[in-house]
Amino acid sequence: MSDLNIERFDQLTGLVFSKLYQSFPIAIDLNVMQFADALVYDKPISEDELRVGGEPYDFFDNTIQWLIESGYVVSRHSSSYPYTFEACTLTAKALEVLKAVPQSVGGESLGGRIAAAAQEGATAKLKELAGEVLSKGYGLAVSAAMTWSN
Repeated sequence: MSDLNIERFDQLTGLVFSKLYQSFPIAIDLNVMQFADALVYDKPISEDELRVGGEPYDFFDNTIQWLIESGYVVSRHSSSYPYTFEACTLTAKALEVLKAVPQSVGGESLGGRIAAAAQEGATAKLKELAGEVLSKGYGLAVSAAMTWSN
């Protein structure tokens, strides 16, 4: 996987976390068109392209599927619409990580910092924070597994 894919993944993940954190506990739909800027389009998307799909759509679909399978997002309904995940919320693991307040920062949670970066269009900061959330979530999972096995 290229570094570009990782950067796109981190940006998209940050935007998804921001939307879900701001709406929590209300479940929302996630549709590819909400994240068009993060998927690097070089031209507007037509209705025909939406039905046919393509790389940006597959990238979105695979990213959301990975977040679901990795335990960060839950989607409660299968959608009949292409590239849409219905009734999505953060999992307890994701919420715990996003509510965490890093000691080095002081008063603002990771979720609050992600939401601010998304609103400001601070792409580099958004990518960095998304990576931090994913690594903290991984650490939580490992810690829980170690505790459970003992």
